[in-house]
Amino acid sequence: MKNLLYKEFKLSVHPLTYFFVALMALSAIAPTFPAFVPLLYFGASYTFLFIGMNKTTTTNDLFYTCNLPIRRQDVVKARVCSTTVLQLLEIVLVFAFFFLSAYFRKNMKPDQAKIAWITIDQGLFLLGVYLLCFSVFDLIYLPWFYKNGKSIILNMFVAIIAMTILGGLLTIIPYFTFKDIITIKGGNIILQIGFLLVCIGIWISSKILVTKWSAKNLIKLDF
Repeated sequence: MKNLLYKEFKLSVHPLTYFFVALMALSAIAPTFPAFVPLLYFGASYTFLFIGMNKTTTTNDLFYTCNLPIRRQDVVKARVCSTTVLQLLEIVLVFAFFFLSAYFRKNMKPDQAKIAWITIDQGLFLLGVYLLCFSVFDLIYLPWFYKNGKSIILNMFVAIIAMTILGGLLTIIPYFTFKDIITIKGGNIILQIGFLLVCIGIWISSKILVTKWSAKNLIKLDF
């Protein structure tokens, strides 16, 4: 597994993957951007991770990897691990930029400091939303990818649309309904922590399910 992970980050993960992770995280500092916009990095970084331009497509990376003396289950586990690292990296960067944005807003006029939809003030809630969206995307995209052995426009499109709808609803609806509950200042911290713990449980469970489901599809795949 150590060697497979080394291969993932040295050979399979296209450099532009990291670029789009950072680029979309940077959007968290934009004053008028909804907070779920950074989630859309999947549409860019995952594209390069799974299509890989000339790094994995023309070199038949998946076919080559499956012909190594390793189990196909481990091939999937390595990819799930690499995507998990990217998800965690995205979360760290997004919240770092949220805090940076909050620092800038202290020196702005009230009308200039307004942030659309949701801000770092709903940090625990927002973190839970991100984990749910990651789970939905992976549950749609990864098993589909390993069933065909390649990334197609449809699986990427469906996963992005599903994630965007979920992220949009979970961040916009609470903002206009029970915003006072999900804010860190003056909100119900017990409910926030409870929601976050549930989301973490769903996220971890989705990793297990995705790994088993994707491995089952890859084992059946006839190149």
